[in-house]
Amino acid sequence: MRCFLGALLLGCSLFAQDQSSSPQNSPLGKGMFYVEGIVYQYVAGTDYTVVAAAHSVLNRKFLAVKVRVYNAGQRSVTVKPEDVVLEDANGGHALAALSGAALAKKMRHPYNWARLAVTPVAGGEAQAPDDTATITPQLVEMMKAMAAQAQGAGTSTMPGGKNLLYTDTPGALRPGEVTPGANVCDQVCRLHNVEAGSPDVLTQLQRQNLPDYVEQNAFLANTIPPRANASGVLYCGLGKLSESSQASSHGKKERLVRVTVPVGAESFQFVIPVE
Repeated sequence: MRCFLGALLLGCSLFAQDQSSSPQNSPLGKGMFYVEGIVYQYVAGTDYTVVAAAHSVLNRKFLAVKVRVYNAGQRSVTVKPEDVVLEDANGGHALAALSGAALAKKMRHPYNWARLAVTPVAGGEAQAPDDTATITPQLVEMMKAMAAQAQGAGTSTMPGGKNLLYTDTPGALRPGEVTPGANVCDQVCRLHNVEAGSPDVLTQLQRQNLPDYVEQNAFLANTIPPRANASGVLYCGLGKLSESSQASSHGKKERLVRVTVPVGAESFQFVIPVE
């Protein structure tokens, strides 16, 4: 009897150690995709999905962080730029964001034209950000499927450069919506198509440094109704980001920005390498 109890206690102890050592499943779905060479990350929650990307702009003097928020819930939600937290992931300190209007004012000063590679005269009309695109029923189903899959089975974290998702598991569409031979766009494909549907803002900010374009694409306070989305760019000085102490796999020290986006009762966090 004692041997049986001892074996039972030993088995329970080993099972508890195994459970404690195994990673806890994340309640959110995560993934990555590319648009014109820029890495975009997404995190899918219960009612919202957030997509984020970052790149150096304005002659590599400033950092631009693009954020898009999808509302797949039943109620409107308000997002504000002052609620978004930017941090230096290497140095561990907060970064002060600069409004689009304030940055555009700096760019309009003749002293900064050469330093920021500003184009004083616009060669054409700057394109306003595309915030009016509505979420299709398929995109709503996609986000619900992503959240359900993550909560049911858990998703792994994204080690740098690994787990780059160009496709995802089935379930974004209702079975009746999939027809043989149809060109089916999966979950990541739909998120990618929204970002690539118009000229990519981060790419354009590297090509045309116009004060009006910078200001018009800034992240502003928005109330997002159900089945809609809003996007914008946050700016901060690139010099405030410290480099990692160790070189990355491609032989260069890396700058990392941590972006935290609270939406309703949910919070979405990204760690993005800056190029």
